[in-house]
Amino acid sequence: MDHRILKAVMFAVPVLLAQAQTPSGELALDVVRASHFAKLALKCVRQEYPNKLDHVMNGPNEVQSPKALHPAFYGCFDWHSSVHGHWMLVKLLRDFPELPEAKEIRAVLDENLAPERMAAEVAYFAQPNRKSFERTYGWAWLLKLTAELRNWDSPEARRWSANLQPLANRVTGAFLDFLPKQTYPIRTGCIPTPPLAFPWPWTTPGLPRTIAWKH
Repeated sequence: MDHRILKAVMFAVPVLLAQAQTPSGELALDVVRASHFAKLALKCVRQEYPNKLDHVMNGPNEVQSPKALHPAFYGCFDWHSSVHGHWMLVKLLRDFPELPEAKEIRAVLDENLAPERMAAEVAYFAQPNRKSFERTYGWAWLLKLTAELRNWDSPEARRWSANLQPLANRVTGAFLDFLPKQTYPIRTGCIPTPPLAFPWPWTTPGLPRTIAWKH
C-alpha cells in the first residue's frame, strides 16, 4: 500500500474509533473491521522505509538510520504516525481482546515499548537543537498513547505505561516549557500548528495532571 494512503487511513482511524463508541451506534466498529485496522498498523510500525526524518544533526556521528535514531517509533513513514499507529494497536487490543492479531500486537508493544527503547527516545529529545522535534502534533499523540495505557486496567498495560512514562514526562516538560513562549498564533495547518494538538492534552482522561492544571 502507498504510504500516503496508509497515512490517510490511519489519520482517520481515531475519528472512527471515537464514533464507534457513541450511543447512536453509527459507524460501529466490529471485530472484523478492527482486525483490518490492526493489520494496517502492524504492517507499518515495523516498516522502517520509506521514512521522512525530522532530524537535526549535531555532528557526523548522528547520520544514522531511522531505527537507530528512534528504536521505538521508526515505522509508518514518520515519528508521529508511528506513535499513533501504536496508539491504535493499544486501543484495538483494549476494545477487542479477542482480535486474531492480539498475540502479534502484544509482541510489538513488548518490543517497541521496552525500557531500553524508551530510554533512547528520551535521550533523543534531550539532545541540543531538538526542542522543536514533533512539536506539537507528535507530542499530543505521545500523550494520547500515554492516556490510553493509563486508563486500561490490566497488568500488561501497566507495564507498558511504566515503560512509556519517562518519555511522557519529557514531552510534558516540553509542552510546559513551550506554551508560555507561544505568544502569537501559528496557523500553517501543518504539524507545528498548536490547535491540531491542543484538544488532547487538556481533555483526555489519564494525561499528566500538570498539563491540565496549567491549562
